[in-house]
Amino acid sequence: MTSTVPRQDEAPETTSNPENPVRTVGLLADPGLPTKLAAQVARDLPDLLARRLPGRTWQVETAEGPVGLDAEGLMPMLRTGCEHQRRHGWDVVVIVTDLPRRAGTEPLVSDFGSDDGVGLVSVPALGAVGLRRRLRAAVVDLLAHGLADPTATTAATASPTRPTLLSPPICRIASQHEGIDSHLALTGTRGRLRLLAGMVRSNRPWRLVPSLSTALAAAAAGAAFGIFYSNIWALAGEAGPGRLALVAVLAVAAMSSWLVADNHLWEHPRSHRLRAEVHLYNAATTSTIVLGVVCCYALLLVLAGTAAVVVIPPSTLAATLGHPVGPSAYLAVASMATSMGIVAGAVGSGLTSPDAVRAAAYSTREQQRRARLDREDDRAAEGEQAGTG
Repeated sequence: MTSTVPRQDEAPETTSNPENPVRTVGLLADPGLPTKLAAQVARDLPDLLARRLPGRTWQVETAEGPVGLDAEGLMPMLRTGCEHQRRHGWDVVVIVTDLPRRAGTEPLVSDFGSDDGVGLVSVPALGAVGLRRRLRAAVVDLLAHGLADPTATTAATASPTRPTLLSPPICRIASQHEGIDSHLALTGTRGRLRLLAGMVRSNRPWRLVPSLSTALAAAAAGAAFGIFYSNIWALAGEAGPGRLALVAVLAVAAMSSWLVADNHLWEHPRSHRLRAEVHLYNAATTSTIVLGVVCCYALLLVLAGTAAVVVIPPSTLAATLGHPVGPSAYLAVASMATSMGIVAGAVGSGLTSPDAVRAAAYSTREQQRRARLDREDDRAAEGEQAGTG
């Protein structure tokens, strides 16, 4: 699928004016969030590029991937970009992917090869908020620092610099990879946390809620028991806010741990070289699951609170607690009942399809990466069986 977004004020005669040449920028995006962002950014880019890089008329087109992975699970950036460049007749192409990328140990926001006219932006490295603005700035930065004009490459990569269009913690580093001119990298702990937040955002933790319908049914049953059982009211009234919060955290941790372990979501490094990458993916998966369970907790808390108000008369609750009651007393009961329900939901989650949990916990790119690893494991197991046979 390809769409063209021309400048609104573009006159027909400018397309053939040699003094005002037309340059076509192609945005090749992975399915899902990258495609959505690319379509939004494409509407803004022509006017922004006309102001930043005057003397040309800019035309922006978008195309949806999927962009494949090579045998190592990485994206063959230059080859993929050149193929689509020829296919669509683009002058330059910027790949927008939800695959995290690295140069050594540095997480990358973007990189480009001016000889081929191919650049790439990694959406997870943009963080969790302001994605449209940051992607737009990253594409403009690529074009301004050599992708659109190779003569700008030397100046752009002569020394590490911090781009003015993107917020810290980002700096430009020279590339040592053949065909790649420079990288825009995240630096320090803040940069790694931004990458982690971006990976979790790409996974969209809220999608886990409908995938856990069986677990939510068990959790709702457990919460309902708490609403109707007066001893739970007394326990909630005596617990206090701090203890209730601790119980809630432990309940979320229990269900999250169960989901990760029961669905085999924890990945083990296959070599020392991949240890840092695997740790990053495990952190993203765990954070996604925890946030998904928090969403389930919040939904169940609202339902339990509503049920408590409807079912428990104030006089009955006051008699049980031994003092007048208000909204905080009902919230305490709902919180204790919800925590009980979430623990029960952890058991119910064992009946949920592992494929449904994985589909909700991973982005499109991560699903492809995991599928490739599963195929490799299957081939290795078949080879061992053949050897022993």
